[in-house]
Amino acid sequence: MSELEITLKGRPETLRCTLKAAKAVNAVAGGFQGALARLATMDQDAYFLIVAAGLGKKPIDVEQAVYETGLTNLTEPLSNFVLMLANGGKPLVAAEEGSSEGEA
Repeated sequence: MSELEITLKGRPETLRCTLKAAKAVNAVAGGFQGALARLATMDQDAYFLIVAAGLGKKPIDVEQAVYETGLTNLTEPLSNFVLMLANGGKPLVAAEEGSSEGEA
C-alpha cells in the first residue's frame, strides 16, 4: 500500500492508498476525473472528502484542519493522491518506469 505525506495545520499526516479510500473518492466525486475536477475548482467539500478517505476518517473530523491548512496548499498533493488511487494505489512514477523498460 502506497502512502502520501501531507501537512495539516503544520503537522505531518499520512494518506493511505487503500481500496476503501479509492471507492470512497470515486463514489463521492463521480469518478477519479470528477475528483480531479473538483480539486481544480477548489470545491472545499471535495478536499474534506479526499483527505478523510486517505486518513480513514469522517469528513467532519478533518474539516477544520483542511480549512486552516488552506486549499491552495493541498491541491497538488491531493491531486497526486487521487492519481495514485486511480493507478491501483501505486505512484505514477512506477507506472512510467515500468512502461519504458525494453524501449531503446
